[in-house]
Amino acid sequence: MNKLLLTIALIFVFLSSTLAQEFRAGPLLGLSFNQVDGDNFSGYNKLGLNLGGFVNRQINEKWDIQLDIAYMQKGSREAPDVEQGDYDDYEMSLSYIQFPLVGRYRYKQFSGELGLAIGVLLSDEEKIDGTPIDDLPAYDKVEFESMEYATVFGLNYHFNDHFWINARWMYSINRIRIPYGGEIPVYNPKPHWLSRKPGQYNNNFVVSVYYSINKLIN
Repeated sequence: MNKLLLTIALIFVFLSSTLAQEFRAGPLLGLSFNQVDGDNFSGYNKLGLNLGGFVNRQINEKWDIQLDIAYMQKGSREAPDVEQGDYDDYEMSLSYIQFPLVGRYRYKQFSGELGLAIGVLLSDEEKIDGTPIDDLPAYDKVEFESMEYATVFGLNYHFNDHFWINARWMYSINRIRIPYGGEIPVYNPKPHWLSRKPGQYNNNFVVSVYYSINKLIN
């Protein structure tokens, strides 16, 4: 895993510095609205950061490709609502180094994008009633997968050649955690979303702003 991170980081630095005449690069900053399909909750209730940078290369007048490298927070959240008789208090916090690679088609000030992303899990934590599951001997926790592969669909609005806003939906291809027979009450082992394999899957809606330091050469 460390070799993968180092390799991608070196490629990112190389493209953004030595090939600045053909590529443009810059920072990105955004928020992720998250849920995990495969638990008993719904709604993008877990808020996280999306922070990093990108390199982008224009192929022709309409098409370009882009690689991001970003720290992204994901997970799931269910807060109790006593007035509605809901006493569930659960939080799943996941953090990844994310590498989305997308192709984009531009029309006037808009562009649509489609691609794939690789995520490397950095940390994970689950809490029930504010207490980490690791500190609750009654619960049998199963570890999360160290790698995630996800589809990426997005839409951009370009204010100018340097600044744009991106809305992106990302969904896991592989399971981030397989089914298990533990006692965690929030886990739902049933298949979902077109009858895929039972398990848990990241489901993320991300809104970010991008700023290009280097302008594309026409």
